[in-house]
Amino acid sequence: MFLQIPRELRDKIYSCLFASTRITFGERYTSRIATKTMKPAPNALAILRTCRQINQEAGPLWLGHVLFSFENPEDLLDKLSILPSITLSQIRHVRTGGRPLMLQPIGDDDDVYYRLVWALKLLPGLRLDKLTVLGPSGGEVAYDTLEGLIKYGNGWRELHFITPNSTMLGFAKMDMFMADPYWRKPQPSTWDGILRQRDGANSGASITVYRSTQPDAPGTVTNPCTRQIFEQKLSSPEDLKKFGVTEDKELLGGEGKGKELLVIVKRGRAANIAEQDRPPYMLEGDIRQWAHGMTWAEIRRECIDFPLDDDEDDDFRTEEDEEVEVDNYKKVDEYEWSHIN
Repeated sequence: MFLQIPRELRDKIYSCLFASTRITFGERYTSRIATKTMKPAPNALAILRTCRQINQEAGPLWLGHVLFSFENPEDLLDKLSILPSITLSQIRHVRTGGRPLMLQPIGDDDDVYYRLVWALKLLPGLRLDKLTVLGPSGGEVAYDTLEGLIKYGNGWRELHFITPNSTMLGFAKMDMFMADPYWRKPQPSTWDGILRQRDGANSGASITVYRSTQPDAPGTVTNPCTRQIFEQKLSSPEDLKKFGVTEDKELLGGEGKGKELLVIVKRGRAANIAEQDRPPYMLEGDIRQWAHGMTWAEIRRECIDFPLDDDEDDDFRTEEDEEVEVDNYKKVDEYEWSHIN
């Protein structure tokens, strides 16, 4: 009977079905040292297997509607970097954890932490309508991660950056050895100025910050009924010199620290979101500067997993040792915070 209704209605049904579907991958931390492997529901795309006609009708639609969810940048790169460019460009909705990607660059003896923006540059084919990032709990790292995406990020039209607390906009200035300090500025006005400089003053580019009205309540900041628009204002230009030097007691005092933040970044109407895929790569910190055309699989092997000697056993865990959990959810956008987020 389903195939007897008009094709236009069937397409709408397919779209609604896929828009409520989430495909999840990655290692989720259940404690500081323990993880579990998250996997998508085995029948998430079962409709594509019902018959040849439905497969032909719905097959071209699902990539642009489902939410691909990854626990961390490594999982995202593992799955998406192997896709053909034409397939990657059809994906429209991605969510990922925002913790830094740790690599040991070729020829370097030290590990380097790369923010999410640099990991995404390894996927030049991305053309997302919406990128959702579950940001780190550490305010300084979350702030730096988001600012990097605003300054240099490509591959998405709209960014939703969520943090489990309010420290991103309230931490005290942190001086760094041989590096610029972590020093926050009034938001969202500062970030909005950066974005408009990229996309044009009249492009429609915008940044809005929301803060949950409820402390320690995951998911409340994405609900319009339990959030408020948040904005940091200065009384005079002179106040900018002192802004962010000390912790914001009003923002982080008492239960206020545990209120989630949501920053929505919208690129300009005519903004070119395509990532440059050819050298020279002039931005400091760009992984591609030293990777010299390496694939992500090659980078992972050389800079994370490291080649083992022939007499070394690289299979430290068996399948029986792994804790595996199927991703169950009621709403496609719901989330839970990792223990090391």
